[in-house]
Amino acid sequence: MTKIQEEVLKPGQKAPQSGIYECCSPTSCGHRFSTDVVGHRLPPLPADCKGGGWRLQQPTPHTHDK
Repeated sequence: MTKIQEEVLKPGQKAPQSGIYECCSPTSCGHRFSTDVVGHRLPPLPADCKGGGWRLQQPTPHTHDK
């Protein structure tokens, strides 16, 4: 696990890397996922989520259209 993958990001923070983010909850809340692009703001957590933020689960490359 990389340093970025260990970091818990709050809703509204900018995604440091493109990828799939998972709600980091101390108890299973149904594995909520958000796919985000580097620099975009992370969305609010679902109302029934018990997590404190988002954690990068799977980094993905981001390519810009030319």
